[in-house]
Amino acid sequence: MDSVPTAVIECDRLEHFTAEAAAAMGVTPAQSETYVDVLMQGSLRTLPAQGQGVQSLPVYWDRIQRGVVVVDAEPEVVSRSPATALIDAHRCLGSVSATRAMELALDLASANGIGAVGVRDSTHFGIAAYYAMLAVPRGCIGLAFSNAGPEIAPWGGTEAILGTNPWAVAVPAGRKFPVVLDMANSTSGKGMIGWHLKESQPIPSDWALTNSGGRTEDAAEGMAGTLFPLGGVKGYGLSVVVDAITGVLTGSAFGRACFGHDWQNVGHLLVAIDVGAFGSPDQFRERMDAFIDQIRSAPRAGGVERIYLPGELEYLREQERRAAGIPIEIERLDALRALGAELGLATELPATEAA
Repeated sequence: MDSVPTAVIECDRLEHFTAEAAAAMGVTPAQSETYVDVLMQGSLRTLPAQGQGVQSLPVYWDRIQRGVVVVDAEPEVVSRSPATALIDAHRCLGSVSATRAMELALDLASANGIGAVGVRDSTHFGIAAYYAMLAVPRGCIGLAFSNAGPEIAPWGGTEAILGTNPWAVAVPAGRKFPVVLDMANSTSGKGMIGWHLKESQPIPSDWALTNSGGRTEDAAEGMAGTLFPLGGVKGYGLSVVVDAITGVLTGSAFGRACFGHDWQNVGHLLVAIDVGAFGSPDQFRERMDAFIDQIRSAPRAGGVERIYLPGELEYLREQERRAAGIPIEIERLDALRALGAELGLATELPATEAA
């Protein structure tokens, strides 16, 4: 994707811009820090063409204006047991409701060894890894699940019923950074397919299906069709299960009803597992380090210089971007600048061409 025109924005400047935008869009001071942090993590950890992070601000602003996101709503705990709880998000920012849910799950786990908190009537929450990683500093394994709007057809079907339904798991280690798996249940997303369409390039044959259910390498057909589930029937099965434990379990929308022009009603499930409930936390971290060493020391295939752990590339990408700046596609940067002008923000986004 080197041919995609991008610009590099200084990390601190982009964060200031995002905080000012959040305030101008009506995000309350109590919720702004979380919202900004989630967006920044999306920009620091993902590829520009994935459409995550700060570059999604114009999309959020549109949803706020249409009432899809109720920007000043407060998540409410509506039921609770020793190890579980259910939160009604009241259509607030998904990043806020999911963060509150994981914080509560961690409190429940500290008392009971495990905590599971569902969220209903929520909205898009960004990268799932953010919420799973909240568990790591507290000595817990974190799991985050969410359903999403329909983009995947049932295996053998032609109509999109299931979302990419992302999920993430973060596992603490000792001297190593945590192992973090963050994935959607499709091989690719519409953002990556859209990039290939703009570049007039074909897409791999396992990225999308046509409206008639056949594989395609034509990006336009892929945009009009459905996403190919990750690993074929396995990704389809994963998507079904994630929707069941988020949308169905929490009382949120599910399947084709999950995401519309004027509503979302997304469901999340946040789980924290206290490793200390299973034995010595120190021994767990030592064992994880030994496990990581085994993986790294495996014989490498020809041409492979290094074996990476899940989440390692994202970790390295974040470190690099904090020092060198965050790349944003020029088209999306123009949209951010237009948003800044519309909201009357003081912080501007000067940029230099990416190398």
